[in-house]
Amino acid sequence: MPIHYTDQLSLVKVLLERQLSGSRGSVSECEQIERLVKSLLANHVLDQRTKDILTDIYEYGQKGKYTQKLDEHIENHQDQLVQWVNEIGQFS
Repeated sequence: MPIHYTDQLSLVKVLLERQLSGSRGSVSECEQIERLVKSLLANHVLDQRTKDILTDIYEYGQKGKYTQKLDEHIENHQDQLVQWVNEIGQFS
């Protein structure tokens, strides 16, 4: 049974918060972010603003998945991570 899009948004938010928490991020988390966001982007219920934010998050996850320096990638995106967490909090 597929999970509802609001649950998917909540999971993305939790994963982004983990990236912010100071604990070492993992490639697995980036892959999960990428998969969840890809699924969300296929949802026709979401408005364009939400899809634009999700597209940015998807790119973050994709780049994080392939980077050799994941900690640096996360650190370079701290401000965006905070912004995305806040925005997703407003959606869900």
